[in-house]
Amino acid sequence: MTIIQVNVNSELFVHFNKVIFDLMKVFTENYIKFEFLTGILCLILISGNLYSQQDKSKKFSDSDKALNYFIEGKTLELKYDFIGAVENYRNALKFDKSSGIYYSLAVVYYKLNKFDESLSEIKNALKLKPDDQDYLETSANIYIVKKDFLKAIAAFERIIKLDSNYTYGLYSLARLYQETQMPANALAVYEKITSKIGYDFDVLNKMYEIYIKNKEYDKAADVLESMLKIDPFNAEMKKILANLYLNNKNYEKAKIIYENILSLDHNEKEVQNELVKIYFKLNENDKAFDNFSKVLGKDSLNFLEKIQIGELYYNLISQDESAKDISKNIFTVINNSYPEEWIPYYYLGVFELMDKNVTGYNEYFDKALLLADTTKDVFVNIGFSLYQEGVSEEALAVLDKGLSVYPDDFRLNFIKGLVLQGSGNEKEAMKYYETALISNPGDINTLSSLALIYDNQKQYEKSVETYEKALKVDPYNALILNNYAYNLSERDIELDKALKMAKIAVEKEPGNASYLDTMGWIYFKMKKYKLAEEFIGKSLEVNPNSAVVLEHMGDIYNKMKNNTKALKYWKMSLELNPSNENLRGKISNVQIG
Repeated sequence: MTIIQVNVNSELFVHFNKVIFDLMKVFTENYIKFEFLTGILCLILISGNLYSQQDKSKKFSDSDKALNYFIEGKTLELKYDFIGAVENYRNALKFDKSSGIYYSLAVVYYKLNKFDESLSEIKNALKLKPDDQDYLETSANIYIVKKDFLKAIAAFERIIKLDSNYTYGLYSLARLYQETQMPANALAVYEKITSKIGYDFDVLNKMYEIYIKNKEYDKAADVLESMLKIDPFNAEMKKILANLYLNNKNYEKAKIIYENILSLDHNEKEVQNELVKIYFKLNENDKAFDNFSKVLGKDSLNFLEKIQIGELYYNLISQDESAKDISKNIFTVINNSYPEEWIPYYYLGVFELMDKNVTGYNEYFDKALLLADTTKDVFVNIGFSLYQEGVSEEALAVLDKGLSVYPDDFRLNFIKGLVLQGSGNEKEAMKYYETALISNPGDINTLSSLALIYDNQKQYEKSVETYEKALKVDPYNALILNNYAYNLSERDIELDKALKMAKIAVEKEPGNASYLDTMGWIYFKMKKYKLAEEFIGKSLEVNPNSAVVLEHMGDIYNKMKNNTKALKYWKMSLELNPSNENLRGKISNVQIG
C-alpha cells in the first residue's frame, strides 16, 4: 500500500480526518454517490500533498496509518473487493480502535454473508457509541437475518427512543412485532406511523391483515375505508369491504358499496347476486326481483321463476346460514302475492319445522295439503321433510294420505320405506321398497336399502340377487360393493370375491371408515391378521368411536394371542354399546397372562 504523506499536526488535517470518517459512515448507510466521495478523497489527497511539501520529515502517527488503511479499505469496498476491504479495515484497527472502523467492517462482513463476524464487529462499535442509530439499525438487520427477532426488536425500540419520528424504524419495528405474533404492539406502531405521515397504503394493508387475523372485522372495515381514500376506484377492494359489512350485518353500507360498483360496471353479475340477497334481507323485495330479472335478462318474473329464486337460496342453507332468512323472506313475499298456491305454504312450513315450531309447521303444511290435495308433490315433499327432521309419526301420516290416492307412486313408497327402516320396522319397510322397485326397478338407493334389509333378515338369496341387480346398474358403486363384500365376509363365503369388491370401494373412497373396516374384516376371515390389524387400525383413525370396529380390533388381537390388547378394545366397544351380551361373554372368557 502507498502511504499518503500528510502533516499529522495540522489542525486542518485533523478536521479532514474527522470529516472523512463521518462521510464514510454516512456513505455506507445512505449510499452517497461515488463521485461525491471521490471528490472528498481527492481533497484529502491534495491537502496531504500540500502539507507534505511543507514538512516531509514528520513521522506518521497511528491515527494517520489508520486513516490510510481505512481509505484504502473503503476504496476496495466501493470496487466490490470486500475481502481486500476487510484486510485494510483490520489493519486500520491495529492503529485506531475507532467505532467507525468497526462499523465499516461489520457492513462489509454483512455483504459477505458472514453474519456472526458482522455481529461481533457491530457490537464493538456499539460499545464505543451505544446510542448511534446507524449502528443500532445495522445490528437489528443482522439479527433479522439470523432470525433473532426479539433482539432486532430491542434494537429498533432503542432507535425509536432516540428518534421517535424515524419512519423507517417505526415501520421495521411494526413488521417485527407482526412477525413475532405481537399484533397489539404492531397496530400501535402502525397507528403512530399513520398519525405522523397520513394514510400509507402498505401500512394500512398491514393493519388490515392483523385485524382480519384477529377477527376484528369492524376495525378491518375502517382500515379498508381509509385505503379506498387512497385508491377510490379499486373495485376488488370495494367488494372485500362490502363483504366485511355483510359479516358485520351492516347491510345498508354493503348495499351502498355494491350499488356503487354496479353504477360503474353493469356487468358485475356476482355483485348483482349479492345485491339481490341484501335487498331481500332489507325487505326491498321489488328491487330484489327486479335485479334478479336483470340477471336472467328478463323484464319481469312469473310465479314459478320467483319460486325458483326462493329454492335457489333454500338449497344454499347448508353452506350459508344467512340464506335461510333470505329464502324465508322470498317465500313470504310470494305467499302474500299468490295466496292460492301451495308451494309457498310448504316452504314456510319447512322453515317452521327447522325451528321446531310444531304449531307453525302443522298450519302451513295443512294449508298446503288443502290447496294441493290431488298433487303428488305435496305429499312427497312434506313427508320427506318430516322424515328428515325425525318426525316419523307425522311423516307416516302424510305419506299414508298420499298413498291412499297414489298407492303405486315410487317416491311415496320409497320414502315410507325409509321412515319405517329408520324406525326399526324393517319387515314393513321391505314391502314398500319392493313396491317402489316395481315402478322403478333400477333405482340404486332402493336396491341398496332393500339388500341391507334382506341381509339383516337373513334372506341371503334375496340380498345377493338384489346386490347383483344393483351392480348391473352401477358396477362401481362403492356403497353397494362394500355392503355386498361385508355380507359375504360375515357369512364366510366367497372371500376372494368379497376382497376384490372391498378393494374397489376403498380405492374410490380411501378415507371411508366403514369401507376400511370391511377390508380389515375380510382379511380377518382369511386369517391374515396383520393385514386385518392394519386396515381396522386405519378405520379407527378415521372414526375411533365405532363400537363394531373396536370389537373387530379386539377379535383380531385375540386371534393374535394378545389378550391384553383384545380386552382393551372389547371394553372400549362395550362402553359404547353396553347391550352387547355376546361381547360380555368374550370379555368374561378371556385369559390374561
